[in-house]
Amino acid sequence: MLKLIKAAALALMLPVVANAAQFEEGVHYEVVAERGTKKPEVTEYFSFFCPACNAFEPLLDKVKPQLNEGVKFKKSHVDFVGSRDPKVQQVMAQSLALAEVLPQKDKIIAAIFTHIHAKRNKINELADMKDIFVAQGVDGKKFDKMYKSFAVRTNTSKMARMQQKWSEKRALTGVPTFIVNGKYKLRLRESKTTTPEQISALINYLAAK
Repeated sequence: MLKLIKAAALALMLPVVANAAQFEEGVHYEVVAERGTKKPEVTEYFSFFCPACNAFEPLLDKVKPQLNEGVKFKKSHVDFVGSRDPKVQQVMAQSLALAEVLPQKDKIIAAIFTHIHAKRNKINELADMKDIFVAQGVDGKKFDKMYKSFAVRTNTSKMARMQQKWSEKRALTGVPTFIVNGKYKLRLRESKTTTPEQISALINYLAAK
C-alpha cells in the first residue's frame, strides 16, 4: 500500500518537474535584478497607444485565471509610445492608476484600448479620458476627486520610477514587457512562448523561484 501511495505521489509530481525543466534562463527568461519582490507578482509594462499591447489583451484575459493563487498581476504604463505630449502621457498613466482602484477596472482598461484602436479616437486631454470613465459607470465628481488623490498620484509616480529603473538596466526597451517578481524578464517572442497555457506556466514557475 505504501508503495502504491509513493507511486501516486511521484506521478503527481512528474508534470510539475517536467514543466519546470522546460524553462531555461537565457531562453525563456533572463535575470534582470539580483533581488526580487517579497511577494509573487508579474508586472506588464505597456502603453494604451501600443497596437501590440492592445492585441495582447485577449491573451492576457486567458492567462490571468491560470496564475497560481497569490500571484498578483499588475500593469504599469510607459510614456515612450504614442503621443509626445507629456501632459497626455501623464493623463494615461494617472488614469490607469485610478482605474486600478475601481471595481470597473477591467472594463475601463478595455474601453480605453477600444477608444484608441477600434474606434480610432484620440485622447488629447483629461476630459476625453473622463468621458470614457463616465461611460463605464464612474461618477464624474468621483473621477475628479480620485484622479487628484494622493494614492493615485503616488502610484503614477511609482510607474515613472520603475520605467526609469528598467530602462537604465536595458530591461525595458519595448512593450509589452513582463517582469516577474521584479527579477525575471520574460522572453516570450524569443522562446516562442505564445499560448495562455505556456505563458501562465512560465510566470508561475518564476513566481515560485
